[in-house]
Amino acid sequence: MTASGTRTPLVGMEVFRAAADVRHLNSVDVAGETHPLSPVSSGFVTLRPRGFKEDMTAVLGALGWGRPVAFVEDACGLAEFTAAATESEYLPAVEGSAEPVAFVVPTLFRNRRAGSIERRLTKRSATALPLPCAAAPREAAPRDAAHLSKPQRVRAVGVGPWTPAGGEEALGSLDTGCPVVMTDWTYRHTFTRTPGHERFRPHVLPYRYGDFDQNIDQVDEALSELHAAGHDRVGLLVEGNPDTYDVLDGLPLTGREIHVTPGIPIGLLAAAQTARYFWEDPFDRSFAYLSGLHGRHSLPPQQFLGELTSYLSAGITCVLVEMHKGDVELALEAVRLCGQEKSAVLMSNHFSSEEETVFLPGTPEGLRAGLPADRGGLSTLLIADGGLR
Repeated sequence: MTASGTRTPLVGMEVFRAAADVRHLNSVDVAGETHPLSPVSSGFVTLRPRGFKEDMTAVLGALGWGRPVAFVEDACGLAEFTAAATESEYLPAVEGSAEPVAFVVPTLFRNRRAGSIERRLTKRSATALPLPCAAAPREAAPRDAAHLSKPQRVRAVGVGPWTPAGGEEALGSLDTGCPVVMTDWTYRHTFTRTPGHERFRPHVLPYRYGDFDQNIDQVDEALSELHAAGHDRVGLLVEGNPDTYDVLDGLPLTGREIHVTPGIPIGLLAAAQTARYFWEDPFDRSFAYLSGLHGRHSLPPQQFLGELTSYLSAGITCVLVEMHKGDVELALEAVRLCGQEKSAVLMSNHFSSEEETVFLPGTPEGLRAGLPADRGGLSTLLIADGGLR
């Protein structure tokens, strides 16, 4: 429960603040670097437990697929029990935390994350460009290179459509005058609308919807160039939550300290906003947040199909992000296989002037017929029980 006595919302800052608090408690060593593992990276399931009988199947299914589960207001102790039963890591809310959120992290998740980070670091070292990088503005070289012996402190701040109202708080962790790396999307739609943004020096990079590894690479290059130019305190604005499907995945940590100020993933925020069109709140009890672009995460299509089918069969609301190139056909096949009628909403380019929402109620055939082929650059697919208004 919140301080006001109301229920903790499943879609809000609570889960992501709790994840940021425990990310350092769950890490892997890759290529001589210790990488913290946020339990909300690479997809996760969030659940408000009702009891063992009602929720055990859904929880065991998610953990079996290698997805961490966030338990919100777990009065029945389901999180600790399932962690022990599945030999998973149990991460309770940190002492003094106001967020009633605990996480259970399966070993399969840790192994996959370690493999993903290692692949990206290996690729990065093989293709690294000499500095300075053309993707970032050039700066004069420092007179004294002694600063290079100091680690670069990077503050990764989650921003988004919620930021302008409390923007100064969101940016308050950044030093006035420091360079702040961000994508052109964030610069156009969030940074320039945020109070107090004039205190910082924007360092803008193009966002590439079709090449996520290149997005990680160019952030690495920009940070390296800024460090070489004498900037050992740098901001990194991320549209959404820095730990979730974004540029921290495989970013080299040698000579860097990364600190996270959490946010809400923009696709999840769009889905929560769209929930008002349903007769019943699809985020009242649970949801699964995962990528529809399974190839990017080195997952076989069979897993994507099986996992999505199991969640939909259990009545778990599913939010599929990265649907610009995500696997729509398999998503629709999962709807057919679950044997239940679902409603779906495609959200493209939400929180921009190109925003579009397509409602797709009915059968899998109806979903397929109504789904546009030209999905927007920032596309999210919401699939849930219940009819649309």
